[in-house]
Amino acid sequence: MSSPLDQAWPEEGLERVEACPYCGSDQRTLAYKDVQDWSFFCAPGKWDYWDCANCQSLYLDPRPTRSTIGTAYAKYYTHSSAESFSFLNMIKDRMKNEWWSHRLNADIEPRLHLPKLLNGVLAPIGKRVGVPFGWISLANRPKGRFMDVGCGAGQTVGVARQLGWDAMGLEIDPAAVRAAQRTGLNILEGTYELLTQYEQQFDCIMCSHVLEHVHDPRDLLVKLKTAIKPGGVLLLSLPNSLSALRHHFGPNWRGLEAPRHLSIPSEQKLMQLLAESGFSIKSMADNGVETAAESYRIQRRGSVINRLDITMARRLNIQPLATGAGNDFIKLVCEACTVTSA
Repeated sequence: MSSPLDQAWPEEGLERVEACPYCGSDQRTLAYKDVQDWSFFCAPGKWDYWDCANCQSLYLDPRPTRSTIGTAYAKYYTHSSAESFSFLNMIKDRMKNEWWSHRLNADIEPRLHLPKLLNGVLAPIGKRVGVPFGWISLANRPKGRFMDVGCGAGQTVGVARQLGWDAMGLEIDPAAVRAAQRTGLNILEGTYELLTQYEQQFDCIMCSHVLEHVHDPRDLLVKLKTAIKPGGVLLLSLPNSLSALRHHFGPNWRGLEAPRHLSIPSEQKLMQLLAESGFSIKSMADNGVETAAESYRIQRRGSVINRLDITMARRLNIQPLATGAGNDFIKLVCEACTVTSA
């Protein structure tokens, strides 16, 4: 049986991108040619990424149209989570929730409810899973109304609700929405344009790894600002076009994910657009080589990460690359200003 990677994306389902989606410049150089969906092996086509000469952002040209981009998500990870179940996964989930409960000083159910004297056994788990971006902010901020844009199967929505937030999510993937709704979460199915129905209604919005997926990222930033109350917070994360890992792995960098990642901004350009959209940066998370193991997996065209990928990633983590300029992800806590910058 042939792989989707052996097939071409239909010509009628493509559109040309004449200018950088982030700054509008038409000056560019070819970064990578014939990149394929080596992340999930489900999207047909070969894709070209371009470097913007003006703002150093990275973008796809040609790219799938809005009406055909859904083909690239046929086996996307948001289909899983709440829809899959096994006893082993149940135990793993409870162990992670136990660690997160300990780290956030909260009750994240379902958990194991280990005695405090056994907290030490959680350390290896914590080292492996960490705490997802934004959760500490959600735990520490005054509670109010929360929206997760691009919420997948609703994990962060569920955690936010347990932390005391009036939480809801927005997701375009119908399978993920169904999975989340079956757990009792308040999830809307639709695109980010639905944010216009919620003018200044949210105290906090999460937008994690969404900006790189949309056709008009600048419009998404404007609509996020519209939906947040003055003084409210935007938790934003996405790949960095100037990532040190990108230049280490080239077309095998996990941050590309063709053709779902339509455009990836440079950190400097994103900061400028946030200011223009009415946000001020309150904090920025530092990170190193988070996608290194995935990039090694892609480099060998594997479908799952193996021990060698992890070993190589750990070695990379202690090299200068891990602490040099160019974080792999941009992770920002932004405050919605009362007056938009000129």
